[in-house]
Amino acid sequence: MSEREWSATFRRRYGLSPRPIEQTSRSRRRFLAAGTTSLLGGIVYLRELLSPSRLLDHSGNTWMAGGGRRPIRPPTADLDEDAFRAQCVRCGLCGTVCENGCIRFFGLTEAKWGMLTPYLDVRRRSCTLCMRCTEICPTDALRTVSPELEVIAEEVDMGQAVVDSDRCLSYLGRICGYCHDACPIPDKALRLVPKGKPVVLDGCVGCGRCVEFCPQSPTAIDVVREMA
Repeated sequence: MSEREWSATFRRRYGLSPRPIEQTSRSRRRFLAAGTTSLLGGIVYLRELLSPSRLLDHSGNTWMAGGGRRPIRPPTADLDEDAFRAQCVRCGLCGTVCENGCIRFFGLTEAKWGMLTPYLDVRRRSCTLCMRCTEICPTDALRTVSPELEVIAEEVDMGQAVVDSDRCLSYLGRICGYCHDACPIPDKALRLVPKGKPVVLDGCVGCGRCVEFCPQSPTAIDVVREMA
C-alpha cells in the first residue's frame, strides 16, 4: 500500500475528510521552502560568527575586535560595555529585524567585546534608525524607543561623528555635501558652513549614515564611541 493510499484509508477509518492532493503538495512545498531558507540563514549566521570581524576606523586602518577602539553598538545600548554585555543574552533577534541589515555579531573567537554580541560596521551598512531592534530585544540590553526622529534625537547615543578635514572634499576645496544629504536629522546632527564644510553638532546620534555615503576612501568622516 502506498503512502497516499494508507493516508486515505486512515482518514476514512477515523471519519476525517480527505485532504486535497493539491493542498498537500502546496503545504509540503511551503514547508520545504521555509526549511531551506532557515537552513541557509543559519549557515550564513554561523559563518559570520566563526569569522573574525574587520572594521575600518576613519584613518583607514583595519582593526580587529581585540584592538583598543570601541565598537558601535545598536541604538540605546548601554555605553558601559560591561553592563551591556551582562544584559545581552546573545539571542540574535535584533539582527533579524534590522531594516538595513546593519547589525552584525562578534564571532566565537572574539571575546574582548563579547562573542555573539551585536555591533555595527557603519561603513558597510549604517543604521536607518528604524528602532525595530529596540522593540524586539527581550531584555533591557536595548531599550524600546519610539521611531519618531524627535524622540530618537533625545534618546539615542551610539557615538559621535568626527570629520577629518585633511580628507574631506569640501575642506579640500571641492564642495561635496554627501554627509549632510544622508543625515536623517540634518541641522540637529550635522550642518554645512560656507563652502559646504560639514560641522558635527551635539544632536548627532552616531547612526553612521554619513560614513556609509562618504565618497572618500578611506572615509573623511567616522563615528567614535566614547567610554562611559
